Amino acid sequence: MINYYGYKIVKDKNVLILGDSHTEYAIDDNIYNNSINLSHSADSYFYSYLKIRKLKKENPQIDTLLLALSNHNLLIEYEDKWLFNTSNIKSKLRVYADLMNFSDFLFLLKANPSAVIQGIIESPKYSIKLLIKGSLTERDLGSFQPSERNSLKKDLEQRKKNKKIRALEYSLIEINYLFKIIDFSIKNNIELIFISTPIHPEYKKSKEKEIQLLNNFYSSNLSQFNFFDYSEFDLADDYFQDLDHLNTIGAKLFTTHLMKEIKKNH
Repeated sequence: MINYYGYKIVKDKNVLILGDSHTEYAIDDNIYNNSINLSHSADSYFYSYLKIRKLKKENPQIDTLLLALSNHNLLIEYEDKWLFNTSNIKSKLRVYADLMNFSDFLFLLKANPSAVIQGIIESPKYSIKLLIKGSLTERDLGSFQPSERNSLKKDLEQRKKNKKIRALEYSLIEINYLFKIIDFSIKNNIELIFISTPIHPEYKKSKEKEIQLLNNFYSSNLSQFNFFDYSEFDLADDYFQDLDHLNTIGAKLFTTHLMKEIKKNH
C-alpha cells in the first residue's frame, strides 16, 4: 500500500511493475506477492519515470522493475490520445503533481497549457473528495485491476469493421522517457525486465506491422535487457476480457506462469 505522505511500500516487496492497462489487468500482485503493481491505464513512460524515481527513493529495497513494452507504447499516435489528452492531463496532474520537479511540470505546461491550468484549479476539489471518502492516506498511482468484463466478441466485430491503416512513426518523447527509465535503473542497480503481456491472436494479426516495428526497436536498442514477450502466450478466449486485456482468471493463470519463468531465469 502506498502511503500518501511518504510513498512507502512494505519492505518485502522488491519488484515494481509499471506500465499501462496491459500490465494493469494482467499481473496480479496478490499472487506475485513480493511485487507491487502500479500500472495505470493510459500511462505513458513519462508517468512511469516519475513513479520509479520517487518509489526507489522511498523504498531502497526495490531492485527489479518489470516495465511494459508493447506494440503501441512507442508510437506517436498515442501522444495526443494519452499523454497530451486534456482529460488525461487533468486527472493525472492531481495525482502526480508532487512527484514532478520544475522541468517535469514545464514539459506538460508547454504541451497543453490549458489542461495543466484546469488540472491545477480542480486539484483542491479532488483532495476534498478524498478526505470525505476517508481515503486521503492513499494515492491512485495505479494497481492491479481484476476484471470480469466480457467484451471479446464485441471487440472482434469492431476490429473487423475498422481496418483503418495508420502511419507508423516513433514518438521521440516516449523514447526519451523510456531511456530516462533505463538510465535511472542502471544508476540505481535496478534490474530492468521488459514485458509484453498476452494478446488475442486476432489482435496480434491486426497489429503485425506495429509488433514488427517494436521488435526491430528492441533488437537495435534494448537487446541488453531481458524481454519477456508473451504476446503469443497461448490462452483460450475465456481468459480475455477483450482482444488485448486479460480478465481475472487470465491474470491468475498468467501471473502464476510469469513467476515461475522469472524464478527460472534468476
